Amino acid sequence: MVYSVEQNTFIVMSYYRNGTFVDGAWLYSVAACKQEYLANYPDLEIQETSLEAHIRDVINRFVRTGNVNKGRPTVSEEVVDDLRERLEQNPQTSLTRLSQQSGVPVTTCHKVVKKRLHMHPYKITTVQQLLPIDPPRRVEYCNWFQNTFHDDGLLDLTFFSDEAWFHLSGYVNSQNFRIWSAENPHVFVETPLHPLKIGVWLAVSRRRIYGPIFFHDTMTGERYRQQILEPFIQQLDDEELQLGYFQQDGATAHTARATLEYLQQHYDDRVISLGVQHAFPPRSPDLTPLDFSIFGYLKDKVFQRQMNNLAELQHEIERWVQSIDGRMLQNIFESKKKRVNMCLELNGEHFQHLL
Repeated sequence: MVYSVEQNTFIVMSYYRNGTFVDGAWLYSVAACKQEYLANYPDLEIQETSLEAHIRDVINRFVRTGNVNKGRPTVSEEVVDDLRERLEQNPQTSLTRLSQQSGVPVTTCHKVVKKRLHMHPYKITTVQQLLPIDPPRRVEYCNWFQNTFHDDGLLDLTFFSDEAWFHLSGYVNSQNFRIWSAENPHVFVETPLHPLKIGVWLAVSRRRIYGPIFFHDTMTGERYRQQILEPFIQQLDDEELQLGYFQQDGATAHTARATLEYLQQHYDDRVISLGVQHAFPPRSPDLTPLDFSIFGYLKDKVFQRQMNNLAELQHEIERWVQSIDGRMLQNIFESKKKRVNMCLELNGEHFQHLL
């Protein structure tokens, strides 16, 4: 038989109510409790031996845990409402702090917040700051992109380019890095005063990736043209050079007059950059495949282990660039189109929270 909370509570109250004080000690009777229970619940068919065993179980559990039923006590609606109100007033409150404020155990707070309030922890996303002039530029670019790239064929011929620095020491976020220990192990990470790093330039279309081209010094317009653009353009096939577009960001080396003239000699008016007809909006890494996908992927893979020198770092970068296959590129450009749509829906404002 399954006993209700009400019945088990009656058993506890009856057991102690029928106790007697003899020679300085309280004596309690299971038999007296049983008789009172049967008188209070006369319609229930109960075997007396089974009831006696149940009374002992309930009393022992109550003495041991303070509960009349198995399992943990049910959290009252008043407690749930209190936790909800505290979180609504300060959504950044940690569960530890919530427990301290409410007097509810941390484990109970966690279960109530997750299972009763259906709340989940979300990380803050860091995004590029947009200036007031940026959203209209982003809308203009996205409209042009949709009108120009009607099918995947043109995206197969169009290259989106960018560069990034890879540091030999990798990257450790101290705010997200924890070591559990009974005592402070005083773990630290050494970083050199002038960290060794290597610059990586890549260009990517929907069907293939070009690079990496490595560089070590600050990129100037002349270096950009001689070390990057010239080798890149020489390896393009006729269809890519005659029909495809070329995108770059607004770095000074990219938008120098000599650089733009050089690109227009080969691409005519099919250059996507600041300072030309088809302007790529500034402060928009969320719209270029290398920034929102490929460089993050490469750094996650490359820095899975510690490297000892720049040659080893360069080898790892090359290895993981080669791992980017056609299926991955197609998925990245599907994401590019989705991002363009979202940017238009939000009139050029941030859209990462919708991804």
